[in-house]
Amino acid sequence: MEDDELKSVWKSIEPHPKTERELGAMMKEKTHPVLQGISRQMKLEITGWIAFLACYYTMFDGAARPFIINLLLIIAVLTPLLHNLYGYHLARHLAEPVAITDYLKNRTAKLKNYVISSIISRLVFACGLVLFFFYNVNLAGTKYITALIIIALVMLVQVFILYRIWNRRIGDLRKTLEGLS
Repeated sequence: MEDDELKSVWKSIEPHPKTERELGAMMKEKTHPVLQGISRQMKLEITGWIAFLACYYTMFDGAARPFIINLLLIIAVLTPLLHNLYGYHLARHLAEPVAITDYLKNRTAKLKNYVISSIISRLVFACGLVLFFFYNVNLAGTKYITALIIIALVMLVQVFILYRIWNRRIGDLRKTLEGLS
């Protein structure tokens, strides 16, 4: 089918009229499938990390570590949780009364900031966990270097994968924006 034919067919389709109440119900958090999924994931993660924080002091010898190390672990765990709340906020507040191209430009800029904060929160989390679990662990020369290399590689792979995922998503938004321009 040619582009002109496709456009004419698209224009000839009559959408089913929706009342403002129906449109409003579609955008509510409790009925929006994406927001429901994000909310469910956040509740699960929050529950898991609260359980971890409640148990780490005794199970992982948090009592034997200095206060600052414990504090850094708590900050490291709270950072991705706060980041997830920020992501939920971004997903929840989608509709803005502007032209679609302006909206997509604004959304792209917000997502770029979100990517940066996502990478930073992942690094803070990983560094906090590594610091907590490796505090006061004596590793001999080659074991120390091997552990550092493995940790660095795992962190770099995570950052690389995270960057690629978000770069692809932002690229899709840019293509959509170019298609509309």
